Amino acid sequence: YVGRWLLVNDFLVHPVEGREVTDFQPWRTAAVLYYARENLEQHCPAPPFVNPITRNVYKQDRSLSSPAIASKTPTFVPPSSDELSTPMVVGIDAEFVALTPEQSELLLDGTNVITKTSRMSLGRVSVVRALDSKATVGVKGAEQCLAGTPMIDDYIRTPETVMDYLTRFSGLVPGDLDPQTSPHHLIPLKRAYLKLRYLVDQGYMFVGHGLNTDFRIINVFVPPEQVMDTVNLFRLPNRRKISLRFLVHLLLRQNIQADTHDSIEDARAALLLYQYYLQMKEEGRFEEEIERIYEEGNKCGWQVPN
Repeated sequence: YVGRWLLVNDFLVHPVEGREVTDFQPWRTAAVLYYARENLEQHCPAPPFVNPITRNVYKQDRSLSSPAIASKTPTFVPPSSDELSTPMVVGIDAEFVALTPEQSELLLDGTNVITKTSRMSLGRVSVVRALDSKATVGVKGAEQCLAGTPMIDDYIRTPETVMDYLTRFSGLVPGDLDPQTSPHHLIPLKRAYLKLRYLVDQGYMFVGHGLNTDFRIINVFVPPEQVMDTVNLFRLPNRRKISLRFLVHLLLRQNIQADTHDSIEDARAALLLYQYYLQMKEEGRFEEEIERIYEEGNKCGWQVPN
C-alpha cells in the first residue's frame, strides 16, 4: 500500500483515490490535517492541545421539534456550569434504529448464516446524574436535589430513512425522530456526538450495561479507565453475559423493560447496580454473590417472571 490512500471507518478499510483525501464537500468535515516534511530529521514538538469542543454546545442546545407539538414537560435538566467543569460519575444508555436490513444466507445443511449485519444509527441517548450527586436546581432555600435525574435525554434526527425502529428493544416508534411529529428533544447526530465528546474530554466516568457496543455504534472513543460496564462487573470468566433486566430483578428486586426499553430507566438501573457492586466489594461478599447470581440464573433459565 505504499503511495496509496486508505479510508478507515470503524472496521471498514478500503482504498480511495488521492483526490478524495482533500476534496471537502459541504457534508464532509476535516477532523485532522497533519503535514510532515519528508526530510525532516529532528522531531518537532506538537503545539499545545486546545479542545475545540466547548460547553457552548450545551448552550446552543435547541430542539428541532416543532414548537406546536413539542412536549411542555422536559424529561431532563441540562447540566450546570459547575457540572460541566467537574468530572463526575454518570449513567448512560443509548437506543438505536436500523437503517438497512440484516442479510443472511441459508446453507445446504439448513443453517442460516448472517453475511452482513444491519447498519445501525443512534436514535436516543440518555445521561443520568450519579445517585449521590450534590447538584440542585431552584432558588436558595427551596432547592431540588438532582441526584439520579437525567442531564441529557436526546432523540437523534437522522437524514437517512429508518428501515426499522426496533421498538421492542429501543422503545422508539415512527414519528419520534421526525421534527414535524416528534414531541421529544430532537437534535442532529453531530450535536449529540459533540455533547458526549465534551463529557469524555472532561473526564466523566460512564456507567452502563453493554457500553462497548453502544460507544462503537455512536463512533466515540472513551478511555477504558472512564468506562464502568456492569456487563463485565457481574460476569465470571468464560461464562455467559447477564442481561440488565435479570440483574436488576435478582439483586434489586425491581422490574424494568417489562413492555419496552427506556434509556433513562436503563441508565439509572446501571447506576443502582454499580452502587450494589461497590457495596458488595466493601463488605467482601462479591465473590459469593456472583456465584449466587449464576446459580439462580441456571435454575430459572435466566428468565425474569412476568
